[in-house]
Amino acid sequence: MTNKELEAYNKNRKIWQVCAITDNLEETLQQWVDRLKIGPWKVRSFNNENMDWMYLEHGKRGGKKVEEPWEMRIAITMVGDFEIEVIQPVKGPTIYQDWLDRHGPGLHHIKEKISDEKLEDVMYEFEDNGVPIMSTGKFFSDIHAYMNAEPYVGFIYELGNCPFIEVPEGMTRIFPYEDEETEEK
Repeated sequence: MTNKELEAYNKNRKIWQVCAITDNLEETLQQWVDRLKIGPWKVRSFNNENMDWMYLEHGKRGGKKVEEPWEMRIAITMVGDFEIEVIQPVKGPTIYQDWLDRHGPGLHHIKEKISDEKLEDVMYEFEDNGVPIMSTGKFFSDIHAYMNAEPYVGFIYELGNCPFIEVPEGMTRIFPYEDEETEEK
């Protein structure tokens, strides 16, 4: 593509989120709050019981649905209209634990917002361009796909529809915790 073609192609794209992986969610969030004054954070637990599905090695050839128990803790906050996410893998097979084992804490992915009607086509366009689908998942109306851009840019690229989700009461805690309870680690 020429520079003008790249500019036109990227003009209406929306980078929605950046995500880091950690092995200690509260400690990491406290650093974001203390050092960068970023927060407060919505903290949730995602697992095989509250997500509709998660597939690994998805791609056009199909995927392998994760059947064994798995869990991750996720924290999100907004800075302007940009979302920051921090994920701590807890148990089971996830791309998050794999990344943490290979790279340690730090940048995991950048997420682009794609409309529902274009999401599947864009996933396969990336795959046809040598960036295979690693994992897909669905949480309520949120559908996402992790694309393996690591060999080319050093991190994963996520595609997702990024809807606003109203989660059930009691599923979210706000960090810094102001209720004196301690969060399970």
